[in-house]
Amino acid sequence: MKKMTKQEIIEQITEQTGLRRSEAKKAVESMMDILSQAFAKGNNVYLRGFGTFMVRQAKEKKARIVATGEECIVPSRRTVKFKPSMELKNKLK
Repeated sequence: MKKMTKQEIIEQITEQTGLRRSEAKKAVESMMDILSQAFAKGNNVYLRGFGTFMVRQAKEKKARIVATGEECIVPSRRTVKFKPSMELKNKLK
């Protein structure tokens, strides 16, 4: 499965909108900053027709260090989960 990079997204925005490359790059980086700030504040982000990014609390759990076999505790932390919209799910079918 191929991964799409930020650079490829910028190139596609440039082709589809006619924006200059520098403008497209600024738009992509601004959106990434806005999303990051929202997640840091604990806010969910809903994009109609695309899906919802939800900040959730992952519980503390036990893990094992593979090299030594020693058990350790992974502390609880906040993480981001994505739930696609029905429109996006239908496009993926």
